[in-house]
Amino acid sequence: MPAADAPRIFSGIGETYERVGALLSFGQDPRWRTALVSSVDASAEDRVLDVATGTGLVARELARRYGCAVVGLDQSATMLAAAAARNGHMPLIRGRAERLPFPDASFDHLTFTYLLRYVDDPAATMRELARVVKPGGRIAMVEFAVPSGPLRWAWWLYTRVGLPFLGRFVSKQWSDVGAFLGPSIERFYATHPQHELERYWGDAGLCEIRSTRMSFGGGVLMSATRSTSEAGATEGPRAMGNRPPGRGVRRRVERVSVAPAEGATSVAPALDRSAFYSLAPGGLRDYWTLLHPPYTAWHLSYVLLG
Repeated sequence: MPAADAPRIFSGIGETYERVGALLSFGQDPRWRTALVSSVDASAEDRVLDVATGTGLVARELARRYGCAVVGLDQSATMLAAAAARNGHMPLIRGRAERLPFPDASFDHLTFTYLLRYVDDPAATMRELARVVKPGGRIAMVEFAVPSGPLRWAWWLYTRVGLPFLGRFVSKQWSDVGAFLGPSIERFYATHPQHELERYWGDAGLCEIRSTRMSFGGGVLMSATRSTSEAGATEGPRAMGNRPPGRGVRRRVERVSVAPAEGATSVAPALDRSAFYSLAPGGLRDYWTLLHPPYTAWHLSYVLLG
């Protein structure tokens, strides 16, 4: 989808984005974001940029957990307004990920959520994101994914039928988002499969690239380190551009710890303090939080009733 369409698709849902997103994902979206924050491992002295910040969910959790300075950037004015309503003290900037309004090496770390499907050139966008991160800093993202095997059919049915149907009970905008989401994910991975995404990251001068599948393959967490070498940090695209897809990339599936950093200072509302969202993705935890009927009923009541 062209980048210019993203504000139109998501306009008007800022106030309900967090709660409805948690509801329609059966609690997986907040779990993924918690794992994303855990992969950064920032310190209180760090400065972190959260791109595609939306309502500021990840940005608030970064500040809460690590006590670091966080800047949120998004191209949607309505989403930024919702973020400001939730935390009026955090710097929020309207801008595009493809042309960040910051000098080189401005931030210690960078996070982004559901971004690359909404840009015209994911490879160029990764180079731009890496540009503003200091060598040795962490870059991490969360994105939807397409499960493999028999679960692919369940995923297809839910994204094509379940999401649009359930979205109608909330609003016309959420019905449109539900109808758009599944096809957009499939189109994205048909053009940019996972090994190509990893190559984009390597070409941007990133190393130690890790991909972690979550929630039976419905989501993916990617994280990497900005190269500290001269070749990797300043000439990554030229030095690595001729490598075959995936070469030089270390692909490893790992469990992600979501325990708060020792000594972190609480400076903003928590993403969610419940045990549900703090369960790291993987194994039986995915079954328990996604499919187990009693837990699902508890989660739905928690989201709907607060």
